[in-house]
Amino acid sequence: MKKILLYLIVFTSNFSGFSQWQSINPGAGGQVQDIVCDPNTPGRLILVSDMEGIYETLDDGESWHIMGDLHQNRVFSVAYSKGDTSKLFVGTLYGLEVSSDSGKTFKLIEQTKRTSIATLAVNPHNNNIVIAGVGWRDDYEFSDTFGLKQSGKGEIYRSTDAGNTWNLVYFDTDISEDRNVVNIEFDKTDSNVVYVGSSMGIYKSSDAGQTWEKIKSPSSTEKNRGVALSPDGKILYAAYSTNGNKGYLYASSTSTINWIEVSFGNNEFLGNYDFWHPEVDPRSKTDSHKVTFGLQSGREGVFEGTFEWHGDMLSHYSWSTIWVGTKGFDTGWDFAPTNPRFVHYTPLNWERALWSTTNQTIFQGLLDGDTYQWKNKYCIPNESIKVSQWGMEFPTYASRGTESTYTYDIAVHNNYVVQGMGDNGAVESWDGGKTWSNMQHRLTIPPISDVQAVDIANRSNTPIVVAQMTSGYGGGALNGNLYAKRLVNNSPKDQWVFIGGGWQQKGGLPSGVFRDIAVSPVNDKRVFVYSTDNGLYMIDDIEQTLKNTEEGKETTCVKISNGIADGIYAVKKIAPHPTNQNIVFINGTRGDKEGVFRGEATNGKWQWTKVYDGANWDSEIVAWENKGKVYLFFSGASKEKGGDGSNFVGALSLDEGKTWKTVITKETAKKLRANSWYNAIADDFRFMNKGGALGYKNEIIMSFYDHTMQKAYGVFKGTIQKNGTVTWQDWTDNLHFGGLTSTVIANQNGVPYVFVSTAGAGAWKRQLD
Repeated sequence: MKKILLYLIVFTSNFSGFSQWQSINPGAGGQVQDIVCDPNTPGRLILVSDMEGIYETLDDGESWHIMGDLHQNRVFSVAYSKGDTSKLFVGTLYGLEVSSDSGKTFKLIEQTKRTSIATLAVNPHNNNIVIAGVGWRDDYEFSDTFGLKQSGKGEIYRSTDAGNTWNLVYFDTDISEDRNVVNIEFDKTDSNVVYVGSSMGIYKSSDAGQTWEKIKSPSSTEKNRGVALSPDGKILYAAYSTNGNKGYLYASSTSTINWIEVSFGNNEFLGNYDFWHPEVDPRSKTDSHKVTFGLQSGREGVFEGTFEWHGDMLSHYSWSTIWVGTKGFDTGWDFAPTNPRFVHYTPLNWERALWSTTNQTIFQGLLDGDTYQWKNKYCIPNESIKVSQWGMEFPTYASRGTESTYTYDIAVHNNYVVQGMGDNGAVESWDGGKTWSNMQHRLTIPPISDVQAVDIANRSNTPIVVAQMTSGYGGGALNGNLYAKRLVNNSPKDQWVFIGGGWQQKGGLPSGVFRDIAVSPVNDKRVFVYSTDNGLYMIDDIEQTLKNTEEGKETTCVKISNGIADGIYAVKKIAPHPTNQNIVFINGTRGDKEGVFRGEATNGKWQWTKVYDGANWDSEIVAWENKGKVYLFFSGASKEKGGDGSNFVGALSLDEGKTWKTVITKETAKKLRANSWYNAIADDFRFMNKGGALGYKNEIIMSFYDHTMQKAYGVFKGTIQKNGTVTWQDWTDNLHFGGLTSTVIANQNGVPYVFVSTAGAGAWKRQLD
């Protein structure tokens, strides 16, 4: 064992740095939880992501880079220490993390482990005092992921030594059904005064957070949705809900709490919206304030209020809509109206600006006279490739350094690359992945926003892209719709055609979501699709099927799963036999028919046998040929000898499924790679993945990833030896988010590349050595 371990270490050392992964993304994506300006360094901001951690810019958003290595990547909040650029606090769904080296490394605060931290604030008078609020922003569906209950006492964590040690403090000991802390606001004129805005109400401390008292709420309101304080500490602004998340805006002096509803102003009524996270411009004067509010999910726009005060009396206020819709600015690749989840004014020592979002994007607003000019800060337009939509032309876009959202699948042919994304549909590139567009996913109303499977058929003639495309967000695909497009021009001129499935069960295909699509390597006109809860179907000639659809003729697809394979609920991966078009492998992923099944057609009749006992929704089977030998590789939880509970293994068969050998486990990965974050979360981390297994020649690629932690342990490449053993090496390199969902190999300019899609950071590629 010692000799093997030594061999692995040397092999990894020699290999590292040979090649690097390249991000091929349009930028941003997922949900931008926040963007935070460094009060110490103009132009330095941190973007807070719900999927892949945090990004930093040092040039006012012109370029971004990933930073740090958090222990869990669903992030809610970030806070800087005033006057100390090295200190950084980050709140995640899993707990509180502290960096003392400007975000290069992070320490997980053990006391907060498995406790979601929604908001953070550092006392502007005393960097030693830091407060972290227990909450989950609007991610209620994730709040109890690690056992945190939504109901309970109102809780914060408080440090008096700059984040080295922390104490749990209750700001309310009563039990509430919703104790979500929205934000924390220190008084800039009094080091002892701090406010907490929470679903339980607004609370004030006069001893820097040690003890708290509740401030009365406006009448007929439900939950507080955040609080803001004027620079002189004399006026409070707040959002309160009156109907679910929707409500109105209020203001009061701090000396005598007397809330005034301020949703009307200058003859403009803002409406009953889901306001939250108010903010006051730090440049505001004693008697005149500029104020904005975020919207949790609404797209009604960004509103800025002007408030005039005489002492405790509000003499006049007005509202102005300063950003709305999609006109008058470059929207970037995500063509969507404003969804200002946050609106932030820049610090006093910066040029005055606002930062906001259209949900998964970042924009900067600069005041030009009386009007804000909004600048796209997440992607760069490419005017040389245009996409037509609604009688207009739109450029394609490249990333400024951030990655994209959950990508289910990827397919490549020459300069054409398509990502099948959750929430963003088919995101396409016609220049090899440099720039992208998803305009064509708006073919229908509602748009076809969920694309879970893509493949390219008919490569020996005119290639045909086949894709599962439907509406739905957040993984909630509506139904199974099969679309196809010919790559005649290899440009945006090629258009999608609906060929099967849907509510009308077109072409004999049912409406269950097609979780995978696979083209036979032997007959590239033959396409297999698996309809969730319905079965495996075969399109024998995709070229003829597409032609028939265009001519208005009916085509009937054939269901080929039967017998022991009938009743499989869902399939993650279809693996057509690499040398026999009449054999196909599938893996059942849920229910009483899990595992790998082999189907073979004799005289047109398909018969099925089970060849491996495996499990899990994200398990996969891949098949390929090398020098006359057919390999099968299973990635998933195993019920066979060598299994490891819920942890995934990789199992290899050299005889088409008759016998199997476990060739990689979590122990293999741990010998190959040591991650600095692992020990702190070892009790919660599971060695699983979201797919992405690949076989090529005598090599295998597999990742270990925990989607609950949103962390990858690594990506590994194995070389199959002549005796059937596999020698593994760490192939992670600079891929910071290795949650692979799909992996393919394609040539670009004669060079073979591995292309991967990921469960949070879009698509990447790497030259295959």
